[in-house]
Amino acid sequence: MFKAEKTRGKKNPDGVNLSDRVKLDLAVLNARLPALPPGAPRYLFLGLTSRCDLACPHCKYSGSNMPARKPDMPAGLLERVLREAAGAGIPRVVFFGGEPLLYRGLEKAVSAAARLGLFTELDTNGQSLDNARAARLASAGLCAVRISLHSSSPARHDALAGKGTFSKALSAIAAAKRAGLLTYISSCIFCGGLAAGEPEKLASFAEKYGVHGLRLLAYSPRSGVSLLPLRLSARLARLAPDGYARTCVPPGKKKCAALRGELLYVDPRGTVKACPYSSAPLGSLLKNNLKSIIRGAHFRPAAGPGFPCQKPG
Repeated sequence: MFKAEKTRGKKNPDGVNLSDRVKLDLAVLNARLPALPPGAPRYLFLGLTSRCDLACPHCKYSGSNMPARKPDMPAGLLERVLREAAGAGIPRVVFFGGEPLLYRGLEKAVSAAARLGLFTELDTNGQSLDNARAARLASAGLCAVRISLHSSSPARHDALAGKGTFSKALSAIAAAKRAGLLTYISSCIFCGGLAAGEPEKLASFAEKYGVHGLRLLAYSPRSGVSLLPLRLSARLARLAPDGYARTCVPPGKKKCAALRGELLYVDPRGTVKACPYSSAPLGSLLKNNLKSIIRGAHFRPAAGPGFPCQKPG
């Protein structure tokens, strides 16, 4: 098994390959996070579009169960969400999709978020993130990028995401690092992946390529509940006690960030949820502002149905 304590020398330590601006923004974020009260949102995932240039079979935007596509988020709504998030004290925004690189005006959105003091991240499949695009996003104020890579094996990744996507994701990782961005691998883990040692293989792979961290998402069925998130969390607590490899359920906890009230998601139409994968809306920005929705969320059973990855309670 991969043992983090024996490989710290190989790992990209904090600050390596980061631009001075990103180092400063990261320091500010790390100073803000401990001051947030329990249950206050730490992340805002902003669903800019449901469009994607891939058709991964496990994705909620693929297959026969794909929901009706929504128009991209209007610029006016995007600007308003960012202002209200900053006003509510949320320190970090993750530009999300679909595939956010397809969103027209992404650089403008990043720049607006950065001016508001938000720590800016991009969650992408990386297929169109080349050196020029990464440099433009960094100049706009992007701090971090999460690039989808679902296996350390090119064949297994390409079987999920499409032929040639593994090599393009690797190129995107190199481009993000070259631009001085905090660079993560983001991976979906399936039940069989635990038995196959996929988390350990991905962690070793991430270190080999000088990635700053590994973020694993337990794949959840569209209905029912799964114990995989808790099993993955326990596995990562042993695999990387320093936090290099993480999931949405912290070690020793039974609830994910969404169930603890630390995450919000806004879809392209302004519907607010506790998580991109929850089916239970908390409210709509077409009817209320973000602060009022956050306050109301504390008085409703958001931890109940609508979270297929977690057992209620």
